[in-house]
Amino acid sequence: MVYEQIKAKLPQRFFSKAENPPVTEPEPLVTPVTLQPPTAMEVDVIYRKYRCWMGNPIGCEWPKKTLEQNPTAKTCQNCGFPGIIPPKTEFRGYKGRYRIDNYIGNRGLGRLYQGIQLTDQQPAIIKEYLLPQQAFNAEETRDRKQAFERLAGLSLADGRIQDIRLNFPWDAIADPVAERCYLVTNGNIDAYPTLRQYLTTTNQSMSERDVYRVLDQVLQTLQFLHGQKFSLPTGQIQQGIAHGNINLDSLLIMADTKEFFIHLSDLALWENLFDLSTNKNIIPTVTQDLVDLGYVAFYLLAGNTLDSDIDPKKEQYWQSVTPDFKAFLFKLLGFDLPFNHAEEARQALLNLYQALPRQVLIINEKPENNKNKLYHPSILILSILVAIFILGLIAWLFQKFKYQETLVGEPVVCCLKTVTGVPAGKFNYTGEKESTWSFIRRQSNLILQNQTLEEKLKASQPKLQLSYKPEDSIDQVIANIQLGKTDFAIANMFEQFSPELKHQAFAYDGLVVFVAFSYSKRDQSLPQALNGQISIEQIQDLYTGKITNWKQLKGRNLPDLPVKLYIPNDAESIRIFEHRVLKSESAINAFHSLKNSTINITSLSTINMLQQVLNDFEKDDITTRTGSIGFATLSQVFGQCSAYPLAIADGNNTAVQTLVQDNGKSIDPNTDLCDDKGSYKPNIEVFKTRSYPLGYPLVVLYPGDNSRPPIGQKFAEMLRTTEVQQILEKTGLVPLHDQ
Repeated sequence: MVYEQIKAKLPQRFFSKAENPPVTEPEPLVTPVTLQPPTAMEVDVIYRKYRCWMGNPIGCEWPKKTLEQNPTAKTCQNCGFPGIIPPKTEFRGYKGRYRIDNYIGNRGLGRLYQGIQLTDQQPAIIKEYLLPQQAFNAEETRDRKQAFERLAGLSLADGRIQDIRLNFPWDAIADPVAERCYLVTNGNIDAYPTLRQYLTTTNQSMSERDVYRVLDQVLQTLQFLHGQKFSLPTGQIQQGIAHGNINLDSLLIMADTKEFFIHLSDLALWENLFDLSTNKNIIPTVTQDLVDLGYVAFYLLAGNTLDSDIDPKKEQYWQSVTPDFKAFLFKLLGFDLPFNHAEEARQALLNLYQALPRQVLIINEKPENNKNKLYHPSILILSILVAIFILGLIAWLFQKFKYQETLVGEPVVCCLKTVTGVPAGKFNYTGEKESTWSFIRRQSNLILQNQTLEEKLKASQPKLQLSYKPEDSIDQVIANIQLGKTDFAIANMFEQFSPELKHQAFAYDGLVVFVAFSYSKRDQSLPQALNGQISIEQIQDLYTGKITNWKQLKGRNLPDLPVKLYIPNDAESIRIFEHRVLKSESAINAFHSLKNSTINITSLSTINMLQQVLNDFEKDDITTRTGSIGFATLSQVFGQCSAYPLAIADGNNTAVQTLVQDNGKSIDPNTDLCDDKGSYKPNIEVFKTRSYPLGYPLVVLYPGDNSRPPIGQKFAEMLRTTEVQQILEKTGLVPLHDQ
C-alpha cells in the first residue's frame, strides 16, 4: 500500500516499463504517505534509553498499534516512548487553532500528521518534535522549547513572499504541558515523498538528466537561502542562512506525470534542537551544504543507500557516469578543488547541460519484403493525397505564424557563457521610455542578489559594452534603427513592425484589467459580482464614459457603486490599451476626452494605482466608497494581492485568465491571492497560443542588413538562454517556456 501511494506521486518515467500501471491523471492534492525507517538521523542513539525493538522509537510501528488498541494511551505499550497524538486533537498556536486529523508517518526527528487550520478550514501538515524525559532533562527541555519558538520560522526581511521551493513554517508552537513542539506548514507539500522514498520505491537509480534537474533546483534554492536577508520570529535579521541538513530525507519530490520539483524542508536551525542532547553544537556552513548535496546526487545516481560500504571514492560507482558530470560532482563533494558558493556551483552545472546524455528512442524492426509494395495503386493514390494534405497544412501554418518568426522554440543554449560569436565593442540600443523593458532592466531581483539583469549580461561578455538610450515614442525607436543611430531595440510586439526589420521574441507580457481584491470582504467585492471576468466591450463602455455606475453594466446584478477609472502613467501601456481594447477612432477620442479631465480618470504609477484601488473599496464611509478599475502590465501587477486581475473575453470567445494555479485551474474570486502566493503563476500557454486578448511578446528588434554587426541577434540569443529565462521570470515577465 505504501509503495503504491508513493509510486502514484512520481513521474512514470521513474519506473521500468513492466511496472507501469494504466495512465491516470495526477491527483490535485497529494495523499500523504507513511514514511518508512530507517531515517537518516541516528534516532536510536538519541532515544537509546527506550528499549524499542526496532531501535527507532519515532519510526516504530508499536506506538501506532498502541493507539489503535487504546485511543487514550499516552505512551507506547512496548517501550514507554511518547505515543502518537490521537485524531481530533486540537491545540492553539500563535497564528490560529489547529486540529490533527490523522498520523501519516515520520521524517527526520519528528512525526508527521495531516491536520487542518480551524479558522479557514485549510489543510496543514503538522510535524511533532519530542523531548521525552528519559532523553532530555527539565532544563534542556525548557531551553529547547524556548529556542524552537525563537528560531523555527523564516521570512524575507523585506516582507516579500517568494516561491523558492523551501517549505517555510507557518507556525511554531511549544506545548506548555507536554514534552512536545509542533511545526505547522500550510497545504500538503510537507507530506510529499522524500528522495529516500524515491530510491526505495523505484528500486532503481536516477538518470543523469534527472539528477541534473535535482541539482539545478536545489542549488537555486540554496543560492537564495545563502544570499538573502531573513527575519527570524524574534525579529532578528540574518544575512544568509545555511540549510545544515541536506540529505535524502529533507528533500521532497513533488511530481506529476511529466515534471518534478524538489522542495527543501527541515532546516538545521530548528531540526537540530531535537538532536542528541550531549552532541557538540555544530554550526551549519555553506560549504557543508554543497558537500551534502553532492552525496545526495551520488546516492541518486547509484540508486542505493542501504549498503554500508557504498563510497563515492570507489570507481565502481562511476563507470556509467559522463566524465564531465563526474568531475562536477567531485568538486561538489570536495574531493577536488571545491566550489566557493552555490552560485558558482550552479553556473558550472548549467555549463554541463549540453554534455549530458540524452534519452534516444531506438526502434529496431525486421526489414520487410517490399517488392512492388510501394506501387500498389491504392497505396500510391493514398500517399499522394496525404502529401497534398500535409503540404497544404504546412502552408497554412506558415501563413498563420509568419509574423511570429522564432516566437517559440527552445532556447539556443543553456547559459550565457556558452553564447558564441558575440561581437566585441561598444553598441547602443534603445526602447521606449517607461516601457516594460525600462522597468525590468532596473530591477535587482532575488536570483541575481542585488545585481541588475544588464549587469549580469555584461559580466558574461566582458568585451561587450552596451549603452541604453530610450526614446519618447516607438516611432522614434524604429527610425533610429533604420538610420543606424542605434544597433537594436527592445519592444513590445502588439502590432507588426516594418518588414525590413527583423525580430526575435524572448518573453511575454500583457495588459491586465483589475479591480480591488479583499479576501476577507470577497462576498461584497467586484471580482465576485463580475464572476472574475469582464469583456472587451464592457471595458470600452467603462473607459469611454458610457457606464458611470457598476449597476449599469449589462447582464449582471452588480452593486450600486460609482465607477472610478485609473490608468498607468506610461505611454506604452496607453497605446497598447487603445490598440487592443478601444480599437475604433471614436472610442479612442472619447477616452482621450475623459483622460484630459482630471475628474473622470486618474493617472498613477502602477504601485500607487494598486494601493488606491484597494483604498477606494475599503473606505469605512459607504457613501464615499467607489468601485475602482485600472489596468497595467502583468509584469508589474503579478506578485501583489491588493487587486484581482480579471479574465478577459473578446467577442463570443470564452474569458481567458492570465494566472493559473498549481492544480492547472485558473484562479477565481475565491482564490486567496495573499495567503496562496506561490501556488499560482502566469499561464504561459495562453500567451504562447495568443488566446489571451491583451497578451503580446517582447522582442529584440534589429535591422535586416547583414553588413552590420549581428549584436541584435546575439543579444536575443543571450536573453533566450535557459539561464536568463529563469531570471526574466523572477522579474515578472512570462518566459517562453515553463522553467
